Amino acid sequence: MSTKTTTPAADAFAQALAELADGYPTDPEGTALVTVTDPATGEQHQVPIEPGQLDWVTTLVQGQLDDFRNAHADGSGACGHCRGTGLAGGTGGAAGIEPPADDGSRP
Repeated sequence: MSTKTTTPAADAFAQALAELADGYPTDPEGTALVTVTDPATGEQHQVPIEPGQLDWVTTLVQGQLDDFRNAHADGSGACGHCRGTGLAGGTGGAAGIEPPADDGSRP
């Protein structure tokens, strides 16, 4: 019996990827197999991820990285996900939508 404890983050991440893959199919052609390994136990969770889903996760991570950079004292302060539009999407998704006109109600 192992005395190592599991890392909740590894299991939660694998479950979230699996939920994305099950709930929002894109294109089964070119599906990648993502393996999340629990660093405490070595337990592996394998999740098939389709190309469109990989794009979504990549865009999410890139937006978060932009948030981190922009939050620094010398950063722009702009949200990396919506680029200041108030719409989700960052460089993909809603990024192609014209931002709403500034009616003065937003800072």
